Amino acid sequence: MAYFVFRNFPDNTPIPDDCYGCDGTPDWAALLEWICPELSRDEAERLAAIGEASGRGPNLAGLKRLVEEHARP
Repeated sequence: MAYFVFRNFPDNTPIPDDCYGCDGTPDWAALLEWICPELSRDEAERLAAIGEASGRGPNLAGLKRLVEEHARP
């Protein structure tokens, strides 16, 4: 299993406004790159598709779990 370094934010940290699209929907790839800066853009996009398909809204704990469970080393 790969080890990823996450930004050290408390789980209740609000998501920055620039991680939302013009229509107010979350930009999952931007969120994933925000929480885990070492992710490549391609990997963030791949994980974003998984996150969006989950039907859940993004939060910090969920984003970390998504990276830990699905990211490729």
